[in-house]
Amino acid sequence: MDILISGVGGQGTILASKILACAMMIDGHNARTGETIGMSQRGGCVVSHVRSDANSPYIPLGMADVLLSFELCEGARNLPFLKKGGAAVVNASRITPLTVALGACSYDEPAMRDAITANSDAHFLDAEAIAREVGSTKAVNTVLVGAAFGLGLLDIQKESLIEAIRMNVAPKFFELNVKALEAGIAAAK
Repeated sequence: MDILISGVGGQGTILASKILACAMMIDGHNARTGETIGMSQRGGCVVSHVRSDANSPYIPLGMADVLLSFELCEGARNLPFLKKGGAAVVNASRITPLTVALGACSYDEPAMRDAITANSDAHFLDAEAIAREVGSTKAVNTVLVGAAFGLGLLDIQKESLIEAIRMNVAPKFFELNVKALEAGIAAAK
């Protein structure tokens, strides 16, 4: 299973990749991760690759089974990684990426939605609003992981995801993240 996670700095893309990789390992898979971090700050592009039972940590173009995008523009930009028939789970909340702020690309929301819909089994949800309802917009990452699980896109056990959350977040944020996971699962159904 190959999962590409895209977003902007500060959204928790790397934490999501750690949770997914840890859950894969709990389930007995050999998990590998790799990151591409632009600008190394809030607002810079971040792409995480999560692979099970693969030799390389990086997903080749056209090979990702799932694209988890924390931001619409980054989802559209990373579509070439998704294989034909792959699924995209996209946060519909707008966060202006640094690439847009710098003028490197425009933010044509309808065109980006159309591109994602035309090139994937697309699922859009307002993960930020869902995370806010459970207690913190910082849980967008766990909401999206939950949505992917709820859609049946992850070959991972739910108990393994919960244990991976326990292993990767501070104890004071554990319950919040489990609630966010559950809310993402519910939103996907």
